[in-house]
Amino acid sequence: MTLAGVNHKKTPIEVREKLAYPKEHLDEVIRNLSSRDGILECMVLSTCNRVEIITITTGNNPDHSFFLDFLKTTHPSLAQVNIAPYLYHLTGEDAVRHFFEVTSSLDSMVVGEPQITGQVKEAFERAKTLGYTGLFLNQLFQRAISTSKRVRTETAISHLPVSISYAACQLARKIFQTMDDKNVLLLGGGDMAQLTARHMKKMGVRSLTLMTRDSHKGMALASEYEATYRPFHEIEDALADSDMIVCSTGAEHYLVTTEIAERSLAKRGRRSMFMIDIAVPRNIDPEVARLGNLFLYNVDDLKAVVESNQKEREFEAHAAGAIISEELQSFARWQENRSSVPLIQALKNHTEKIRQSEIERFQGTLASLPPEAREKIEILTKSLLNKILHPAYQTIRHSPGSEEIWEWTMKCYGLPENALETPSPEKTPVNSPVSNPIPFLKGESPA
Repeated sequence: MTLAGVNHKKTPIEVREKLAYPKEHLDEVIRNLSSRDGILECMVLSTCNRVEIITITTGNNPDHSFFLDFLKTTHPSLAQVNIAPYLYHLTGEDAVRHFFEVTSSLDSMVVGEPQITGQVKEAFERAKTLGYTGLFLNQLFQRAISTSKRVRTETAISHLPVSISYAACQLARKIFQTMDDKNVLLLGGGDMAQLTARHMKKMGVRSLTLMTRDSHKGMALASEYEATYRPFHEIEDALADSDMIVCSTGAEHYLVTTEIAERSLAKRGRRSMFMIDIAVPRNIDPEVARLGNLFLYNVDDLKAVVESNQKEREFEAHAAGAIISEELQSFARWQENRSSVPLIQALKNHTEKIRQSEIERFQGTLASLPPEAREKIEILTKSLLNKILHPAYQTIRHSPGSEEIWEWTMKCYGLPENALETPSPEKTPVNSPVSNPIPFLKGESPA
């Protein structure tokens, strides 16, 4: 397994916003990845704070340059951007641990925030629906979700209400001290926007206005949060009426330009206006910060707010780390057990070919028997073969990864050297990640 990507820890927002994949393009991106040589299984996780690419391959793990090329191919705008310093590249156990930590929100900008688990689910389901997951990624995902549930139920991380949306609201409180006389405009209707709306209502803002591209959704959300809905063509007037604007949409361009902001400021008599842009890509032109009496904050500016709240979670994160280690060991045991499957399958295939060959050798004699008798001979020979091989199967299962057992089995039963590459006579495996008996949690590919 290989995992490569960039995240908020060392990649500035100027680069992250270029790397974030729009949802409508993700299917095409995953197809592009799956079509590359050696890729058996894959998925792509793209959020405002990270883009991560997970692959299971037939041979050696894809190197750093493989992912750089993939990102630049699927992001033509990156041709002139050096992303190599920001790209991390993990294999084997390190990759699995990182995936568990991401899914459990231990690697988030705000440790313990709940959105990332849902985003991982969405990324996996997308890849699964397209047919690009298999035995390994399916098991990895199920165990990552199980680990996330343990972290939330066995630690207090989920009981500490901190998220990017919450941090934005905390910043608002620090700016204004009190919110009961402030008008807030919220651009967007997604999960982050809705969390922001909930927090703002709890803070007791004087008025909350929602503005979305989808008028039906906007009016429904406005009703739910006791807010006012305004259509996007009224954005200048809505900005002019607002003391604070929080922007969180999926748009790929600036919704608030310097021209719009300038006209809005003029309409409100140059009274101060505060904007918080938590969207990636950004929806507010960074140049608006140059305007007098307008103060702009983005996701990276919230880090200070987030870090002050992170201290409360350090102990819980340590406890969560112990859970991650337990689950990682459990996953390693599962993988080791699975590593015996190719040898067992090869032995079954080899001995079944011998059985069929012997049946064919006596076909002239068997042809004279009634169909019922021939069927019973089939059952009898298969049963005898299974009973004779059962001790060997048990020995292999209880000695996963043992080269001595593999060598003994190969010699004892006369398996050819390429037996582990031979597909089953009943069904040729498609995208099977278990044809290599060497455990790939130690850095090997499960080819």
